[in-house]
Order: sequence, then structure tokens, then C-alpha cells
Amino acid sequence: MPGMIIILIGLLSAFQISASELALLNTLDSRIHDLPKGHGALIKSFDNHSQSYIYDQALAIIAFSKAQNKTQARKLLKGLKTLQLKDGSLYFSYYMNGISPYPTEGDRRIAGAIAWVALAASHYQHQFRSDEFKVFNLKILHYLKGQMTPIEIKGVKTRAVRFAPHDIPSTPFQENDVISLEHNLDAFSAFTHYGKINKTDDWQKSADELKVFIKKMWDKNNDHFWSGAMIKEGIVAKSELYLDNQTWTLLALDKSDLLDISSEKALHLNCEEFFVQKDGVTGFMDSKPSNRPSKHAFIWSEGTLGQILAMKKVSELQKKEIYCHDMKADDFLNSIKKMKKKDGGIAYATPNENPDFTTGSSVAGTAWLYFAMGNINPFQIN
Repeated sequence: MPGMIIILIGLLSAFQISASELALLNTLDSRIHDLPKGHGALIKSFDNHSQSYIYDQALAIIAFSKAQNKTQARKLLKGLKTLQLKDGSLYFSYYMNGISPYPTEGDRRIAGAIAWVALAASHYQHQFRSDEFKVFNLKILHYLKGQMTPIEIKGVKTRAVRFAPHDIPSTPFQENDVISLEHNLDAFSAFTHYGKINKTDDWQKSADELKVFIKKMWDKNNDHFWSGAMIKEGIVAKSELYLDNQTWTLLALDKSDLLDISSEKALHLNCEEFFVQKDGVTGFMDSKPSNRPSKHAFIWSEGTLGQILAMKKVSELQKKEIYCHDMKADDFLNSIKKMKKKDGGIAYATPNENPDFTTGSSVAGTAWLYFAMGNINPFQIN
């Protein structure tokens, strides 16, 4: 794509994007496939899969927006707008022709992934001062607001976004009875930043309700966040620990919201529970049972890069370098670069036995590396 190369060469000069960052953007660009009849485009999530996950689509939109590449960001947003359902939602993934395996394989409309699309639309609106996808974004936000349900946690009543509107029979848990911390961080960011850039308070109440739930997931005795709660019982889920629960909370919340949370200790939990050295790479795995070691240790690029950004943010807030096993954020960053594949993308994971974590070149790993190299926090608009 010669036109794209010319644009990116201009970006390299105008916005001081490094050659390495430019290469990552070029890799993302090479994965974009146009939909029929000018209906935008989708990005192929993995080099060995045939689908575009809307979360990956959102990451690419944010990356291109931050790089001032309006053409590619717009094409990807237009593709999602074409696929948006009447109620404002989107399915979890689509084939490259725009057809989804859902709802045939279950009503897989995952709140967190949908919220990332809204956040990406806000990044685009802010970066390019364009209202083209404002209505599209509003439809998503109204859908997410409709997925908010009352829940009482530790004696405090609030509302939060459920995992999905319906149970998916093929999974071992009931999606419509689960509230995920991670998904509510996504929705909180979507509500908050749409309100900020459009100078409206319409979404602040919803964001504040989600913030109550988010903060209730902080365990003061153990200095970490739990993964979520069951709606009917109001019981906090404590059987597993997740890397992203710590890092994404630190990235999504503002400094004032983190005052009563020990950010450094949350990062320390990740260092103690998820730290992995394997296959010549040092990083972090995704999750483990809370009361016993993980059976399978491998390095997850996307999650590790989130940890790197969280370490950088906490280092800036505390005005001191945060270390993990004598390694600082940039040490981990250099290590993850070793996961580069032949096409210039970053492997989603090192070799492992989990079918959900391919070793293939991934949009997620590539986009998050772009963010980490530029110290870009995708949860924040500015």
C-alpha cells in the first residue's frame, strides 16, 4: 500500500514516531481487509485465525488515532458501524467478510469488548475533532447502560454492567449472572471519556455507579483486586487471580481515585503471582487459582505490556522507579520485543497448552507494544 507508506513516512517526521513504532503500525495496516461495497474494513486479529475480534479492532483504531492516521482509523470504525446491531451492540467477533459466528454459536456479546469500541470512537472523536461516529458511540453507551444491573457488595448497593445479556451454554459459568471488574473498567472509561470530550454530565452518574463497584473489588487485607462478583448472591469471586485486574484498574482510574488503593502493592501481587521466565523471554502470565500454583506458565504479551504501562504510571505518580524482581518497565519492554514474528507483529503468547493463547502474530500484542513504546495509556484520552 504505497499511499499508506507515504503517510507513515510523514508521521515519522511530523510526530517523532520511531522507526520501530512505524514498523508496528505498518504491520497493523497489513492486516486490514476491506468489507464489500465500501462498508469500511476489519483487521485480522491473528495471522493463523480467520476472525476479527472487536476488541482488537478497537485497539487498532486507538493506535492509528494516536499516530494521527485518520484514514485507517476511520475505515475500521466504519466497518464496526456497518456491523452494529439495532440495539447498539456488536458481536464478539466477525469473519473477514463481516459475517459473525454468532448468534449461531451463542449470543456472544461481551460487555468489555463492546465498551472498548466506544472508547476507541471517543479517541477518534477527540484526536480528529470529528463527530462522524458520535451517534454510533452513543448507541453503544445506551446499550451498555441498559446492561447495568443492581448489585449489593459488602453492604453497599450500586449498579454495574453484566458480563453478557444471556448465558452462553458452551461455557462453564453463567455470563448473565456475572459482573466482571475488567468489563466495568472498560465501560467506566467509555462513559467517562465520552462525557469529557462532549462536555456533558449525562454519563457521569453511570460512571460513578461503576466506580463504586470497581473500588469494592479492592481487598484491603490482601492488597489486590478480585475479578468480579455474582449478581444474585452479591458474592465476590475469589477462586482466581487475574493479571489485568490489577493493571487495568491502575490505568483506568485517575490519580485521585487511587489514593485509597495501594498501587505499588497491586503491582507487587503480579510480580509474585504471574512472573514468568521462559523461552528466553521474561514477562507475565494471565491468571492462576488464588490458592495454588498455576499448572501452566507462559508469557502473555498483551498482559505483560499492560503491566509495563501500569509500572510506568505508578513510577510517575510516586516519583520513583517501580521494580519487579530487579527489573524496571523498560527491561520487560525489551524482553517482549523478542516475541516478534516474521510479519513484524508480536506473538500473543509463548508456547503453551491453552487453546485461547495462540503463539501466532497478534493485533493485541502489536498494538499494546505500540502503546508501551510510546507510553500511551489507551484508557485515557489525553
